[in-house]
Amino acid sequence: MIRNRHARGLLALAVLAASVACADRTLAPTAGDARLSVGISLAGTIVATVIVDVTAPDIPTPLVFNIPIINGTASGTITIPAGSNRTISIQAFDAGGVETHSGTTTVNVQAGTNTSLSIVLTPLTGQLPITATLGSYVVGVAPTSATVHLSGTDTVRLTATIQDTQGNTVTGVVSWATLNPGIAVVDSTGLVTGTATGSTSISAVFNGVTGVASITVAP
Repeated sequence: MIRNRHARGLLALAVLAASVACADRTLAPTAGDARLSVGISLAGTIVATVIVDVTAPDIPTPLVFNIPIINGTASGTITIPAGSNRTISIQAFDAGGVETHSGTTTVNVQAGTNTSLSIVLTPLTGQLPITATLGSYVVGVAPTSATVHLSGTDTVRLTATIQDTQGNTVTGVVSWATLNPGIAVVDSTGLVTGTATGSTSISAVFNGVTGVASITVAP
């Protein structure tokens, strides 16, 4: 009888240990690194520098990235360890080094493809808020800047290229939008027409990630 009880006790401990091991595998962070594209339209702001930093309980030293700015758009790719509770903070600064915008979010990041997310950067100096998008794709728009004459017949055709963060071309359809229809409009094919003199930006959006071109409308 004692031997049977001892055997049943050992069996129960073995089942409990197996259950704990399974639970640990389920809760453990995904191994590997995740690459995320960062895109921020800075039209209408005086932002000259964008910095992204990432912290987490298992990342003792913050990861810091400078995001290049070209033609009024900050875009680049960051690589961070996959796992849970990744706090992503973004700060924007003017040419004098004064902070103008900031925003933060905490997310779980997995190796490979991640769902696109948006971070609203709140203005600190009375400017307009700006939105940063992070995801597993990069959207490029060509040309990155163009001039359209206000003649009613002059137009410019923009094209969008979608790539994953490894640089592989991805097939997909972008959504085109204008920041200011009072200056220029764009149709579903990327054809831009000027409506008044001035400057604005045209965006191509895929899976929450944005590519931007700067448009000037001349007389």
